[in-house]
Amino acid sequence: MKKSFFAIIMLTSALMLVSCFNSTNPNTKRGSSGKTLEVLVVADNDLYCGSVKDSILAILQQPQECLNQPEQCFDVVNVPESSLKNSDMFKTHRNLIMIHVADTNKNVVKMANDYWAQPQIMFDFKLSSRDSVAPFLRRYMPIIKKEVRKCEHPRILRAYKSIENYELMQKLRNNFGFEITVSNEYYLCKMNPGFAWLRKETQDMSIGFIISTLPYKKSTDFEQATILDNLDSSMKNIPGPVDSSYMSTERRVESITQRVEFNDLYCVETRGLWRLRGKGFLGGPFVNYTILAPDGENLIMLTGYVMAPGKNKRDYLMQAESICYTLYFPEDKQ
Repeated sequence: MKKSFFAIIMLTSALMLVSCFNSTNPNTKRGSSGKTLEVLVVADNDLYCGSVKDSILAILQQPQECLNQPEQCFDVVNVPESSLKNSDMFKTHRNLIMIHVADTNKNVVKMANDYWAQPQIMFDFKLSSRDSVAPFLRRYMPIIKKEVRKCEHPRILRAYKSIENYELMQKLRNNFGFEITVSNEYYLCKMNPGFAWLRKETQDMSIGFIISTLPYKKSTDFEQATILDNLDSSMKNIPGPVDSSYMSTERRVESITQRVEFNDLYCVETRGLWRLRGKGFLGGPFVNYTILAPDGENLIMLTGYVMAPGKNKRDYLMQAESICYTLYFPEDKQ
């Protein structure tokens, strides 16, 4: 059963882009710019106005799932096509959506990676009418979200490369047989065989990681109820600020579970909220990746969580997500 389950092919999206176009010479690419989850919409002023602008913002700024306060998926900045053509600054933006409307267009959507900079994702919408803008953006929104988030991962990893916590990473490797990349801002709170808890603390927020491994038993290990149960078992090891309090998943709010692409491994992502059990009222969002290990015999659970009372949490959770994606198996362990 384990081998057949591992071989299941899941479609991550029912949508297919019309075509892709070539990037520039990789040897001449600059580092991309832009804030976390910021999207640059390239559209002329006569298009980016009125109901078209309202629909663009409504689609790109729809609420981010599984946060305990309203936050939009993307921050949106608009520039006209002339600004993009005349300024290299805009060409290096990490996330680009270009929208051009003309009667001669045939409603074509193209996508490119690392076209002018690296990492970079670019979507080019060539549409025949203003009325086509909202339906096409809405249709491709799942792909846009997925690709923009993927583009954030190497940016955050690059930022961590010069400040890696080698000692902590080595401890994780010795305990689990794999590595994740963390900066020297993170410290180890607790480690047992097959379990580790690490976090980063500032005056305003905390980003934590729970890493655990357990035997893979059957396909239901990837169902949401089992994932949350396993996560609760790990979270009991994390005490709250008051005696007898500890972390747990928040079951009164719906979590979202879906299959995702993850470093060529079978993986299910679960997003939800966590809370304290016992005394106390702390809580926040988490993202969990339940991964079938290369040996097909074990599960790896990587969970990033955020605690930032009164603060926006979207970008912090994006950092945690990106660190999870640095999971790496040394060659002698593959």
